Amino acid sequence: MIRKQIDRRTLLGGAASLAAAASLCNCGLGNSARAGDGAQPVLPSLAPGAPKLEPVNFQLKGPDGTMLALSSLRGRPFILHLWATWCPPCRLELPALNAFIEKTEASIPVIPVAVASPLPKVMIFLAQGNLPHIAPWTLGQHEFSQWFTSGEPSLPMTCVVDSQGRLRASVEGEMAWSAPDSQASFEKVLSGLQASKPA
Repeated sequence: MIRKQIDRRTLLGGAASLAAAASLCNCGLGNSARAGDGAQPVLPSLAPGAPKLEPVNFQLKGPDGTMLALSSLRGRPFILHLWATWCPPCRLELPALNAFIEKTEASIPVIPVAVASPLPKVMIFLAQGNLPHIAPWTLGQHEFSQWFTSGEPSLPMTCVVDSQGRLRASVEGEMAWSAPDSQASFEKVLSGLQASKPA
């Protein structure tokens, strides 16, 4: 994987969006990798381990006041993909993720979430990028940081969440969504969690 510089700046009241980008984005603007170019393979990167953190309980915001409570997905494992409009590697990765979701949405539930990105900007970005399969769900940085207490995260980040809502694996950086074995790899990960008993 191509290593990227992590630009971490202090959150300032008048520049919250820029500071959110600095604290979360695993990217140096001059050293960004295109999705698929040095992207991490699905396995063993996302091989599930022991449960981490509290069960995910985000209330995601969408267009026209729609909401999605991730607690409503209990009973089935899923992939949580976190990105942001201000994150160059995220933006470069999204076309491959969009194609992956289009191909596999019936068998592999993927919930894309734009972190610290205003909903209107997210919707414009997805429309202009012709990314119809990336749902415009959004989440504030504060809510995300309250849940992800395992250190300072970087975006993009792909998480495996089990049927009890617990984080079982996560990878920071681009994933190889377009690899020939990506669908089979994700299906293997999720089917293993579906068969596992609650801890």
